[in-house]
Amino acid sequence: MNAIVLNRLIILFASIGTVISALLWISHSAEFALPCTGGGCDEVARSPYSRIAGLPVAALGFGFFGLLLVLALSRLQYPEQWRSYSLMLTGLSTLGMLAFAYFTYIQLFVLNLYAKGTPCWWCLGAAGSNLMVWLLSLVGLRGAPSLTGVQTRELVQSVAVSLALIVAGLAYGGWQWNQTTTAQVIQTDNEKLTLLYLDGQGWRKGNENAPLVIVEFSDFQCPACKQAYEVLEKQILPQLGDKAMFVFRHYPLIQIHPMAWMAASASEEAGAQNKFWEMYAALFESQQDLTPTRIEKIAQQLGLDSKKVRAAVDNQDIYFKKIYRDFEEGSKLGVNSTPTFIIVYDGEMHVARGMAALLSTLNANPKIQEYLGKQINVSVQ
Repeated sequence: MNAIVLNRLIILFASIGTVISALLWISHSAEFALPCTGGGCDEVARSPYSRIAGLPVAALGFGFFGLLLVLALSRLQYPEQWRSYSLMLTGLSTLGMLAFAYFTYIQLFVLNLYAKGTPCWWCLGAAGSNLMVWLLSLVGLRGAPSLTGVQTRELVQSVAVSLALIVAGLAYGGWQWNQTTTAQVIQTDNEKLTLLYLDGQGWRKGNENAPLVIVEFSDFQCPACKQAYEVLEKQILPQLGDKAMFVFRHYPLIQIHPMAWMAASASEEAGAQNKFWEMYAALFESQQDLTPTRIEKIAQQLGLDSKKVRAAVDNQDIYFKKIYRDFEEGSKLGVNSTPTFIIVYDGEMHVARGMAALLSTLNANPKIQEYLGKQINVSVQ
């Protein structure tokens, strides 16, 4: 493989790494946690390891891959210094190997995503991109092309490919961002509303006769759901008062949150003992250290029959049908991530994937705003 082809591949993988880092930077900097979608990205983004001195690690990754890209392109502009740029590329990508090895260890074993089988694939993709740059750089140390003067055609082509990849990647990121900040509007009918809440499903509070209904499909072990709980309970629901009914339904993503179904079972048993909302709050507030023993202690603190709660945790068949019904009906309505909110008002269902989309619906929809008569103000810590 000649040096020019190797350089093209380095530019390709550095561009891919730049795109991935940019997407991660956006998600890690979001005011509201992005919804859990079945991977471990949410856990990485909300962990203390996602920032260094207040800066998102992904932002540092963006600068790192950008520098690799500049070095690879510079070889085409200054081919007489090809060897020097090759050494810089190899040295920088070697440092990247050490950094990515450390962060891969953190996500797989400290955050325990290896045991869950759900790593952050975007993070691993960035690590893989650097690995390819490193290997290609090592191979490229064996020789340099016999070139003099700016390689204009190759430089233009390489820049064009790199820009095309970056633009396509950011366009994809923009589409994903729109999905999490803008609700999908669906016309209601009796069949959809029956699947959603009309058949008595879910745990309810607020004004059951209110024309505005907010149904949340949630997971007790999802970091974005914990943030949603905090914002809903402390800010949004108090401002809505008797103008809305809130319905909580289960959507445990057990492939990434192994305690989610157990926690849902515990909440159902607490509900059978007339303390669902107390258990709901305690589970979210203890999210970081949820274990069967911890849940049993919570039950004792709430004055529940802790043996029955522990039995529900250990034997998930007890409330399987009820929890699975929530999951199945949510999926039929288009739920595939948590938290997902479905806001019902005036013949329309607004499917909001995440807190940003929920707030946008409440504050930007003219009909809902006319009904509420005010903006819902939220501050995020």
